[in-house]
Amino acid sequence: MRIITVFLTIVLAATTARAQQSVPPPPQPAPDKPAGPTLEVTMQFIQDKLNGIGTVNFAGYVHDSANNTDNVQKFAATFSNVVANPSACTLSYHRLVINNGSREHDENVLINLREVQSISVLPDEQDWQMFLVRTGDTTKTVKDVPDVFALVIKLPGRDPTIRFYDQALADRVAKALVHAVELCGGGPKPEPF
Repeated sequence: MRIITVFLTIVLAATTARAQQSVPPPPQPAPDKPAGPTLEVTMQFIQDKLNGIGTVNFAGYVHDSANNTDNVQKFAATFSNVVANPSACTLSYHRLVINNGSREHDENVLINLREVQSISVLPDEQDWQMFLVRTGDTTKTVKDVPDVFALVIKLPGRDPTIRFYDQALADRVAKALVHAVELCGGGPKPEPF
């Protein structure tokens, strides 16, 4: 019995000493390989999340302070057939936007991730206000019901926008898109000296 007790004490001491040793950190990625998920995994995540959006229905309440009038625009924004192609570094989808019962947009969109200049998520109302300012329509304000969030992808000459009900999901997709753009070699380029 004494031999078994001494043996168990030695095994327990060795196990405790091993458990108290620090675990070495994981190896760092090679300098020529970016950290994070692969492009294939990232693009699959983007495709799955965007295909899950479906239709975002919301009303935009517009007030014009110039003539003290109010207007309501009822939107149904549908995103479908999303394909994230890692080998081509492209994202494509079909966008259908119905505004007060009329087709405002019905188009296939192709985004080359190498051309992306920036990606942002903001309240849809803020995106509308920025659009109104750009078009010189500064007397109008917009309030969305329910709250909707816009993921804006800035490209040369256009800014495709994807709308979400859930800001956390929009942020996750935006973060994945930024990672995909980096892996594809896109994003802002430093100005030459």
